[in-house]
Amino acid sequence: MEIHKDVIKNVNRAQQLEWMDANSKGAYSSSTICGMNTRREHGLLVVPHLTLNRKVVTLAKFEETIFIENKLYEISTNAYKDNIYPHGYQYQEKYVDEPFITFYYKIEDRRIRKVLFLLENQNILLVRYELTNQGRPVTLVIKPFLAVRFNTDLNTETQGLNTDTYLGESFVRWAPRQAMPELYVYFNKGEFIPATLWYHGFVYPKDNGKYKLQTEDLFNPGFFQVDLKPYETFDLFISVHSLEPFKLDFEEQYYLESKRRKGHYFKYVPGKENFKRLAKNFQRSVFIEEGRLKFPISHLQDKPSTFFFIQQQLNFLYLSSNYELIKNSILDLLKNLDGGILPSNYPFKDQRPVYNQVDLSLWLIEVINRYFVQTNDLKFIEKIFDTLREIIDSFHKGTNFNTYTSKDGLIFSGEKKISVSWIPLKTNSGDVLRYGLMLENNALWFNALKIMETFANKLGKKRLSFKYRQLAKKVAKSFTEKFILPDQSGFYDFINFNESNNDYRINQIIPLILSFKPFNDDLALKVLKRIEEELLTPYGLRSRSIYDANFASDSGKFNGNKNGQFFNGAIWPWTISWYIRVLVSWPENKNVIKIWQNYFAPLFELSETRMIGYLPEAVIFDGSLKILGIEDFLPAVSSLVLADYLISLAKSQTQEPDEANEQVVS
Repeated sequence: MEIHKDVIKNVNRAQQLEWMDANSKGAYSSSTICGMNTRREHGLLVVPHLTLNRKVVTLAKFEETIFIENKLYEISTNAYKDNIYPHGYQYQEKYVDEPFITFYYKIEDRRIRKVLFLLENQNILLVRYELTNQGRPVTLVIKPFLAVRFNTDLNTETQGLNTDTYLGESFVRWAPRQAMPELYVYFNKGEFIPATLWYHGFVYPKDNGKYKLQTEDLFNPGFFQVDLKPYETFDLFISVHSLEPFKLDFEEQYYLESKRRKGHYFKYVPGKENFKRLAKNFQRSVFIEEGRLKFPISHLQDKPSTFFFIQQQLNFLYLSSNYELIKNSILDLLKNLDGGILPSNYPFKDQRPVYNQVDLSLWLIEVINRYFVQTNDLKFIEKIFDTLREIIDSFHKGTNFNTYTSKDGLIFSGEKKISVSWIPLKTNSGDVLRYGLMLENNALWFNALKIMETFANKLGKKRLSFKYRQLAKKVAKSFTEKFILPDQSGFYDFINFNESNNDYRINQIIPLILSFKPFNDDLALKVLKRIEEELLTPYGLRSRSIYDANFASDSGKFNGNKNGQFFNGAIWPWTISWYIRVLVSWPENKNVIKIWQNYFAPLFELSETRMIGYLPEAVIFDGSLKILGIEDFLPAVSSLVLADYLISLAKSQTQEPDEANEQVVS
């Protein structure tokens, strides 16, 4: 992707366009296309804390100055409390992100190129400055601005920081805070001149609405100075660990990293550049630790979520043939069951599991079934069958969070004071809104019983197969009688002692995307039609129907850090693959490709007009677009890639011309 000076010189526009380079070790580098940090999470090298599940901004940015003879030119851009300074964006010719993040500057007749990239398998950032044309030499001065803080915090005081600089041969080291990463910078020429300077009053405009808007102080421990003749380069290797200087070869690492990034985990390579960018970012978000998958939901924020981990497992399963990773991840999750229930936070190393969402183990059974359909790996099913049986038995007999099977075979869970829903809204009086017989839980319950019936039959366990079949019949009958709305346009949201609630929420689509459904296709088509009328938008599915009384209101309190509006009308781009999965399941639907290419064009554009190559967690559109939640929401990225893959399969089945030239590779 190339963005040229006509956009960059409009600094109000340029500061809205963000880039991010992330690796599979949990580190990232991120800012805007004009180099102005506009959110506190931005930084040139942001790394995971060794023991805490948080990210640390070590190096916030470089402040760069070019001297041509006796003239000084500042090519950096910062937002301060009262103004933007310097105006380095005026010298920037373009921004490019392929193969790596690259900035081009023109100062008088001098042309400077800056390239930066993170190594895939190490938390090391490489930066190169190059004078790219003939003519006068230049002097480059680079001031590192250190933060060494968690990426959700700010430095608001200058006390307590170790400002000492350790200067070695061709490297410099700082250790500003105890229990925080140190910072090493290796350089191939020039010199580093120590100083102890503070810069005050940095502001981050995109903090507004998410954090209290505050100013920040950043520490500058000195500056690098180097003279560059035409075509000469100045290379920096930045790390939180010491490196072996004789191994620091920029050209070699450039080649190796380029090669790594051309590799594909997936069997699908999109044809369009914006989808390639999304697929690459999804691939680079896949952590592999001890032979198992780890899916963060964001690079900017670490909030492990089993629900979204499982959804990304499903997406990965469709797109990848690396079934060993899926198996290991399934086994890892099954180790954390408590009363047949999975923890709601995916249990990364040294984390204490939290249990408060009852449907997760039922979602996992759907993943396992999708795995079996693709691999026919009956040995694996046999290996885990007894554990899956324990899940079913726990739900059937009764388990934690007031979860049990009622007389009609349906699953009841929660109560007025216990929230176990993935839509954890509370009433204004503080009572849990959704509890009892919940739509998604019971659709997943029926689906799990049918899957277990299939597994038991394949394994020759005839009695168990019969047991699950009979229970599934009972659940299907009760589901049909209790959940289907009188006009057959959808389902009740939840049913308890006080009400049969008919709020029309996003979970209406869940029964349609599962392997087994307790209703026929005619009803599914009616439900899909209403979903398209009331929930579907060009940015994904709404969390609630536009015709519900509390649509887009803040009424009701969320049991967490989002307001009621997030669940009462906000649009969730990460649901796009759910809708496409349903759409392509009916071969007679001839409009699916046209819908994808035309109707969802604003969603595709969104991935290129905010944080480039990423999608947000949620949006509100009421004439203008407002971003909610996490800006780089990786489940949304993987969902869009999967949806594009499903569309490519639909194209091949209908034998329509493939305008995007997508490929399915072995």
